[in-house]
Amino acid sequence: MGRESFFTVWRLAAALALLATGLGCQGDTPPEPEPTRWNVVVLLVDTLRADRLSFYGYERPTAPRLGNLARSGVVFRNTRSQAGCTYPSVNSILTSRWPQHFVNRQQLYGMAIPKDTPSLAGILAGQGYATAAVSASVVVRAVPSRVNRQGGFGQGFQSFDESCLKRSARCVNSRAYKLLDRLPEPFFLYLHYLEPHTPYRPPDDHPRRFALGSPDKEWVRRGEPRNLTKRLYNGDTTHSYDDADVRFFSDMYDEEIAFMDESLAMLMQRLRRKRLLERTIVVLLSDHGEEMLDNGHWGHCRDLAYETLLKTPLVLWVPGGPTGERSSLALNVDLVPTLLDLLGLPHDPAAFAGKSLRPVLEEDRPVHDMSFALQGVSRVASDGRYKWWLDLGGGPPRLYDLRIGEMSSATAFERRPVTRLRAELLAWLEREEGGRQGENLRRARENTEQLKALGYL
Repeated sequence: MGRESFFTVWRLAAALALLATGLGCQGDTPPEPEPTRWNVVVLLVDTLRADRLSFYGYERPTAPRLGNLARSGVVFRNTRSQAGCTYPSVNSILTSRWPQHFVNRQQLYGMAIPKDTPSLAGILAGQGYATAAVSASVVVRAVPSRVNRQGGFGQGFQSFDESCLKRSARCVNSRAYKLLDRLPEPFFLYLHYLEPHTPYRPPDDHPRRFALGSPDKEWVRRGEPRNLTKRLYNGDTTHSYDDADVRFFSDMYDEEIAFMDESLAMLMQRLRRKRLLERTIVVLLSDHGEEMLDNGHWGHCRDLAYETLLKTPLVLWVPGGPTGERSSLALNVDLVPTLLDLLGLPHDPAAFAGKSLRPVLEEDRPVHDMSFALQGVSRVASDGRYKWWLDLGGGPPRLYDLRIGEMSSATAFERRPVTRLRAELLAWLEREEGGRQGENLRRARENTEQLKALGYL
């Protein structure tokens, strides 16, 4: 729509309509547009790789329903997560803070969002929104769990339902339907789905299309790769695996996405039947992806920061808003400022690590030219073409040409972009970690060992 954006026109029309009804202020000057009291629904799908979705180019029809729905919204084709593990990725998503904000304070708060850190739920609650969440995650909890000993994700939520812990999307949807029947508008609803997180095992009555047959190994049939990761990382030779086992796990991961596709389509159908879609912003995103021997590793967390973990999907539906695909870079930390901008709510953009994606929505006009991420001892900067990977543990830095992949470091490159990547990453580290890099390294290793001891890794 050009520089006079859809959202500006929408708000001006609302103000003029207010005048026409005699409810506006007296005089010739139209009143300032009121905040747009749209509802907000955030659908976070844990461990979902963008490149395993059919509408992101995957050859298998893993998400045909979401693909159809995506055509009525905006698909961001170049979205990146800021961490390759649920903690601190979700913390960053819900607060628009870099992951270091949480790593630096982990000793005091653990995996929790610190009480003095404003979150999306708290901001919207302060603006009169009803706020509710349903989470199947062992990490994203309001009260302590075996993995997250502090809880701490419930601040700002008037209702935080944890009854679907480690259960399927059907449970999350069921709880969400009940909330949709009673939540007053405007509302903010956060739904955290566990598929396709391990174990890769959709419900038994889900009709399989990709994972056919029955492997000999019982742990492979269950979709539980822990014996594989024990052998890979701990040298445990008790169990062996072969290419067929790896393919079955990968196929089961796709099956879980197909099940999620059905589940999210049902939720969107419920929103449509209740006539909520016409006044609700809906966001689909993921905290991180999953490595499945694409680069010789498995799973997520640890020190893994490959594209299989950091390239995640993002789809945004705005009532009556733009549609289509956007190629400009988007970051998960952009969620909070983007929503506040679209809703017209007061906020200080300088208070957030992310930026509003509204220019990308309207004109595919970039707001970022660089992305940053951390995971364990790994620190990463990428401009979309090249990726600079720094190991705080003392390993050699790695440069990847993402057109080729990450199996081997790039050798032929232009010196100028690489020099820039290195400078940008070091500046980010100095700004966000300063002299705490050694302490963060120690905490990263402690956190990995804790997750191993709890059976999470």
